[in-house]
Amino acid sequence: MKKYFTLIALLVFLGNHVFSQEDYTKKADQQDQDEIKTLFQKGKEHKKPYIGYFLGPEFAYTQFKGGKNVFLLGVSLGATFNHWISIGLAGYGIVNSGNLKYDLLVYDDKDKQWQSANLYGGYGGLLVEFTVIPMSAVHVSFPLLIGGGGLTYMYRPDYVDKYDWGGYKTVDWDAFFVIQPGVKAEFNIVKFFRIGIGVSYRYTPDLELVNTSKSLINQFNANLSLKFGKF
Repeated sequence: MKKYFTLIALLVFLGNHVFSQEDYTKKADQQDQDEIKTLFQKGKEHKKPYIGYFLGPEFAYTQFKGGKNVFLLGVSLGATFNHWISIGLAGYGIVNSGNLKYDLLVYDDKDKQWQSANLYGGYGGLLVEFTVIPMSAVHVSFPLLIGGGGLTYMYRPDYVDKYDWGGYKTVDWDAFFVIQPGVKAEFNIVKFFRIGIGVSYRYTPDLELVNTSKSLINQFNANLSLKFGKF
């Protein structure tokens, strides 16, 4: 008889424990539902954003008006968020200015004359890049550069010794706004190194230089980029 009473008491105890646990769970769920959610709330289902970085040189070939072949050397750096969006800085400079000669009508020693001048300069700014399927060995990205730059015409007068690295005169210069969208294919060589090949278009709406078209440098680029970092 005592065994029956003991068994009944045990069942009652377990039943009360189960019902108490269920009641506690319901209350906890109800509390979660009633709790105000916030944009920066941390929970089990929220993962910390992945943040990486990149740095690397870039090379570009383009043409300015008049069929001038131009080579650009640049660098880009920045941070990568959740693998697919990158924000950073990028800049490019003309590396073959010695071959970019333009005949300009200028004043030299108060005399107006035609003068052959070289074009120097570069541009850079904010870089935003979206990457599609970034974990794939080969993927596509869409870089966008928004910023500004500067160009200047300079020449060396005939009376200056050709071995004198100084003595250059500035014919004209201008600062400009630039926007450069592009698309490229990227190849993951190893985890910390990528190679990108693509095209971009450089647009400057407000360039103003003497005897020069406003669309002097509005042109497509062929780009090659090397990226090192944690992607």
